[in-house]
Amino acid sequence: MGLRRLVAASVAGALALLAVSAPAQGQDGGGSLEELRAKRNQVQAQQASQAAEVDALQSSAAEAQAALSALNAQVNAQRDRVEEAERAVTQAEQEQAQAEAAQAKAQRELDVIHADLRDVAVDAYISAGGSSSSRVVQTASAGTANEAVQMRALLEVRAGERRDLIEDYRTVQDDLEFQRLAAIEAAERARVQRQVVADRLAELDAAQDQQQAYTDQVEARVEAALAEAQSLAAVDAELASTITARESELARTIAAQRAADAAREQSRADQGLDTLGSSGSNSGSGSSGGAPAPSGNVTPPPVTGSGEIVEVGGIRIHQSIAANLSALLGAAASAGVPLSGSGYRDSARQIELRRQHCGSSAYAIYQASPSSCSPPTARPGSSMHERGLAVDFRNCSVRSTACYQWLAGNAARFGFFNLPSEPWHWSTTGR
Repeated sequence: MGLRRLVAASVAGALALLAVSAPAQGQDGGGSLEELRAKRNQVQAQQASQAAEVDALQSSAAEAQAALSALNAQVNAQRDRVEEAERAVTQAEQEQAQAEAAQAKAQRELDVIHADLRDVAVDAYISAGGSSSSRVVQTASAGTANEAVQMRALLEVRAGERRDLIEDYRTVQDDLEFQRLAAIEAAERARVQRQVVADRLAELDAAQDQQQAYTDQVEARVEAALAEAQSLAAVDAELASTITARESELARTIAAQRAADAAREQSRADQGLDTLGSSGSNSGSGSSGGAPAPSGNVTPPPVTGSGEIVEVGGIRIHQSIAANLSALLGAAASAGVPLSGSGYRDSARQIELRRQHCGSSAYAIYQASPSSCSPPTARPGSSMHERGLAVDFRNCSVRSTACYQWLAGNAARFGFFNLPSEPWHWSTTGR
């Protein structure tokens, strides 16, 4: 047993001398595509910076629309750059995991070959009696020529086995070193790309802050313009209609961008990815920093009742959009923003509200501009509530509320749009 340990130690020492270094891996310098991307990003940043300087309150609707588009394009481009860096991180991490798995496999193979090579060497040493040449000489001198030939053949076979095992050992050891270096390289790429992600997220946050500041200005402009249009309606219906159409287009641009942002974030959530950026247009305006963290999946409230007007979560609504409202309420509750409010009201109730908000005279009830009422209230017969196609949400009176912020970023996905002059009022048309 002592002899085997001695030979095994000698073999192990010899095997240690077989290690060789794997050649270093080169990297493709490239550069031209990156230069083009950098140039494009610079141009977009310049356009966004110029757009942010446009006075949303004093500029024309076309200028405000162009500024919104430039800022939206910049935010979307920054989101693309973050996701590009995230994909690079994922790829590097996958390559690192694959290299480490291959490294572990090569090490197992190496251990097996090492053991086999040790056993062959020990057996050959023992079979030769400690000295194969002296054993052959002794056998030949004893006159047993046939045994000497057999002994020589056996030693040659075992020597061949040893050479094959040594070659296998060297090959697997080379692969082990290659995989070790590949894992180190992939780990370093992943580390670098994580920093790239962090840097690009910071750039995205800055772009979103810039976008949000301008969006707030545009929304203030839209609110003021729509209130003006409502005041003009009784005097110059055509002008009021023109103002409403022009400003509503700006409101739709904002709503479309928020819907696109919400859809993108939902897609990332479905993939188990983090939210892009800490601010931005999908969070709504105000200083509270967005809606609370999700509280888990919540079953949407059921639709109850029959006929044209049904009930969803305590809100009476037209049956054609009941499923939409149910999904919206469920999604909001899952996000930690439980919503409630009122929907359908008949003409008698609309008249009563006009009396309370606008005055008791026939003119105040039926003719006065909605904006002259406190709070603004549509004329009887013109309210979306009377058709069951609008909801006034509670705790949503200003844009800084969690209610408004969540709706601003998500309601469009469910077919609800805000009347800019009333943060609480959401309908199928935005009126």
